[in-house]
Parts: sequence; C-alpha cells; structure tokens
Amino acid sequence: MFYLIIATILWSLSFSLIGYSLSSDINSWTLAFLRSTIACIVFARWIDFKIPASYIIRIIFIGALQIGVMYLLYLNAFNYTSVQKILLFTVTTPFYVSMISQIINQKLKPSAFFIVFLSVLGGLIIRITVFDINDLTGLFLVQLANICFALGQVLYKRLKKVSIKTVSIFTDFAFFFIGATLATFTALVISPYNYTQPASINQWLLILWLGGGASGIGYYFWNYGSTQVRVETLATMNNLVIPLGLFIEIAFFSGNYNYQSLVIGAVIIASSIIASLRYDNN
Repeated sequence: MFYLIIATILWSLSFSLIGYSLSSDINSWTLAFLRSTIACIVFARWIDFKIPASYIIRIIFIGALQIGVMYLLYLNAFNYTSVQKILLFTVTTPFYVSMISQIINQKLKPSAFFIVFLSVLGGLIIRITVFDINDLTGLFLVQLANICFALGQVLYKRLKKVSIKTVSIFTDFAFFFIGATLATFTALVISPYNYTQPASINQWLLILWLGGGASGIGYYFWNYGSTQVRVETLATMNNLVIPLGLFIEIAFFSGNYNYQSLVIGAVIIASSIIASLRYDNN
C-alpha cells in the first residue's frame, strides 16, 4: 500500500507539468520516447541475460504495453483536451483492472465490483463537465490508455505470482523499460511527426524528472506495490491520483474549481480504498 501511495504522489505532479509546460512544444511521440528512454537508462545497470528468455520476453511485452503503448495514447490526449478532463477520463481504470483480473482468473466477485463502483463514482463527482468533439477524442485515447495500463498491472501481478521468485525486481524493470523504449521508438519512427528537441533547460529538467522520477521510480513502486495487495485494492488505488492531481492543478496552475465536488469525490474514493482494505483482511 505504501508503494502505491508514493507512486500516486509522483504521478499527481505529472499531469499539470505535461499539460502546461510541455505538450504545446514537444509532440507526444517524442515525449513518450524520451520518458521511456530515461527510465530505461535508470535501470540499465540491472540488465541480466542469465534469466530465462521466456521470462525476459514476457516482461518486455508488459513494459511495451503498460508504458509504451499507454504513453503514446495518453500523451496524445493532451492535444485534444484539458488536464482536468484527462484526470476525469482516468476514472474507469479501476473497472478495467477488476474486469481484466476476473476474466483472466475466471472468478467473478460482485462485492469487488461494488468497491470499484464506489471509486469510479467518486472520480465522476470530482469532475462532472460538458464535452465537445475534441474532448470525446481525448476520452477515446485515454480509455485505450487505461486498458493498456490496467492490463499491464494485472499481467505483471500474475507473472510475479507464478514465476521464478529469484529474479530481482530491478532486473524486471530494466527489461520492462526496454519494452517501453522499443515501443515508443518504433512509434516515433513510423509516426508522421519528427523528433522534437526540447526548447530550454527547464523543459529538459522536466523531462528528466518525468522519465527518471514519475516513470522510473513511479512505475517501479506501483508495479511492486501491486504484487503486495489484492486486486480490489489495486483497482481502487488507481483513482487516488484524481483528487491529488486536481489539487495540484488547482493550487499551482488554473486556480479555478468547485472545491465541494473535489472534497465529496475524494471522500468517496478514500471510502472505496478503506473498503477494499477491509475486504483484503476478510
């Protein structure tokens, strides 16, 4: 649980930084590639080819899906809609995590759906708004990103449960980010957009933070934390980033929001997390 909270705090800083400081100058394909590459460099020292090739391939695939493809979709959404709406659109991730896990494990749990429903409801209350055509495009991109992110979480949790226990999690993430880098590099090469050079030292510092901090450390903590909790807690924790991300966006960037909705939604999300923890203990 501790690792999931730390990852959430790191990620909550990212939405506004991307939306206000980077997305207008650096195309999403370049930003996805740079974040993945920097995170890959952070974990490069733990690359170990002595472990089974089948395990390496699975980790690379999970990284390519959960980070590589997800980043390409999620970062492209900033071209169509606002930071606050992107935060809203992530509200469905708990549902995807719960559904995918139950489909893979062939176990349907109505009580788990209720817990996830609370989390989704809280996120919706936090940000109810009107959409135009660009928002709908952003919604579609973020939903695809949510599915990739949810599937990656569930696959990694399942892989660690059934595979060799001796492989270091640092080695996991070395190959995890190799997969993400391969996916984003391939997408950048075949995309209609050229590589965009960051225009200033400040932009480079932000990208280094996003790659090494939010991506590298953040996903390490999140995926490791996912192996320590039940899937119901993992699903609901996905929505904690919404009130935190909105608080940062309001406090430091836009300064405009309905605080009553934010508080009510945050309380409902917190209640769903507490309920999932009680569910774990039972």
